[in-house]
Amino acid sequence: MTAAYAYSRVDEEEAPPTSNSKVSRNWYQKPSVVWLLPTFLLFNLAMGATAMPKMNVLISLICRRVLAKDMSMHADSMQNEPRHGGYTHTDGMAMNGTTGNFSSSVIIIGEYNPQCATKEIESAATMLNLWGNLIAGILGAVAAPLWGKLSDRYGRIRILAAAAVVFFASEVLMVLIARFPDALALNWVYLTFVLEGFSGSFILIMALASSYAADCTQLKDRNVALGWFHGSMFFGMAVGPVAGGFLGMSEGKSNPLLIFYTALGMRAFAIVLLALVPESLESSNQGSRPLIAQLRVYLRSSSRGTWSEKIRRINPLRLLTILSPSNAQLSKPAQRNLLALASVNTILFGAVMGAMNVMMLYSEFRFSWGNKESGIFLSTINIFRTLATVAVLPLVIKISRRYIGGKSTFSGHSQGYSHGRSSEEAHAPGRIETLDILLLRVSIASDMLGYIGYAISPTGALFTLSGAIAALGAIGLSTSEASMTKLLPASQTGELLGALGFLQAMARIVAPTAASLTYSWTTAWWPQLVFWGIAVSFSVAGALTWFVKVGEKGGLEREMAGEDEYAESLVPLQAGKVYD
Repeated sequence: MTAAYAYSRVDEEEAPPTSNSKVSRNWYQKPSVVWLLPTFLLFNLAMGATAMPKMNVLISLICRRVLAKDMSMHADSMQNEPRHGGYTHTDGMAMNGTTGNFSSSVIIIGEYNPQCATKEIESAATMLNLWGNLIAGILGAVAAPLWGKLSDRYGRIRILAAAAVVFFASEVLMVLIARFPDALALNWVYLTFVLEGFSGSFILIMALASSYAADCTQLKDRNVALGWFHGSMFFGMAVGPVAGGFLGMSEGKSNPLLIFYTALGMRAFAIVLLALVPESLESSNQGSRPLIAQLRVYLRSSSRGTWSEKIRRINPLRLLTILSPSNAQLSKPAQRNLLALASVNTILFGAVMGAMNVMMLYSEFRFSWGNKESGIFLSTINIFRTLATVAVLPLVIKISRRYIGGKSTFSGHSQGYSHGRSSEEAHAPGRIETLDILLLRVSIASDMLGYIGYAISPTGALFTLSGAIAALGAIGLSTSEASMTKLLPASQTGELLGALGFLQAMARIVAPTAASLTYSWTTAWWPQLVFWGIAVSFSVAGALTWFVKVGEKGGLEREMAGEDEYAESLVPLQAGKVYD
């Protein structure tokens, strides 16, 4: 992919650009969240559409293997206890009259097959999914901060495109396995999880999109910009499954692979669109060094030293120093603010991820919901989350600005601050506002009320209403991320959100495991305990907001020295420059 701008090194003594410097740009060359939103929406729609079919594909593939292994055995040795009204193996044979019709060849890949609804197959599918998510989560935790730091060096769009291509390769391999199950063994599925992990998965895509938004919006408008991207994610989760369901039955018969083909087309089109998105970072010295030459310099610099030094460079824990209290670029109060906000964000993200699967199991157990009711519930709460982030959040900010003071000029495009401010001043770290803390506490309170509602709801309607109340908590994720970006200079936004991606990837591993184990241990005597536990975790997040101090100034630009001497100096195309 050809980048819109070339990056070259800037000497340390070179003066930064000022507001008087003008860059001739057409309207379509100006970085804006509006340009990235369609691409981001396509990614999320594709992800939402394939979430459930992907699980069905795994179950179908495992079912084929189990049935092929057991085909030669007598009917009595193949009895399994059915689940949700599914047939036992012997029931299927009795209905079909022959064992031939019960072979693995009659399994529809990606569709619900009643003969696969057995404890043995479900257990195997659960373990495969568990190990796969563990692989993707661990690799994603390692990759996210590395990708994030690279985006500070080579631009957001380039790195986003590279990660999207790796994720696309993962989806292509999954389709090939589903299309040719006899040629590709089931173990190839693990490679799809490996590729997904290296791509950083949806966590990295969200982090890079947030970095792009932070680059081309003013500090006071950043909550709204990040809210748009979070709303796009929730919209994809709400509409994607519904659209996928219609696609799967579009020809009057079940064709689940059509969902994957369509999703691949959407992802491919999104990657092509990335080539048209203006980069939000540019070099302060307009050079012409190609990307390949920059990568050679980077790889050559990274290969210096002993093996221990090389490993230390790529250690993701080392990249977390940006969140550490030992970060010398931040004052003590700013360090405390950054660490508290990162903790709050991780708890909020982990709680949502942990509750997702348990919520479906509980509603099925408590209210006897089927796939239709569960689908309606998921779509409903994600639509409310979308409204919270793209409608409620901007409205609240607009009203508060009117009474507190200060006019928001957010329109999605880079806009200027007051005349006379330099680019360096425009991109300097800002302060945490009272409104940020208030939004965080309100969102956390709504989450707590919603999950308490889950625990005490006697009917499915009240359970859904509780989800609508908890949906307001979606504001907390975008607000905490926007607040964190205010504390650091724009040149470290990618590294910051990459480090946050590491924490979210770890939460993606730990939280669902802890929630699932808690639910499985307490189902017989107190199945609601997991919701009370998640509500308590929200109370912890709420308590942490009291450690965030309003008005504390963030850090200064770090000096490029030592092992970062090969890094390019990139300037956000934000409010500092006046565009012709």
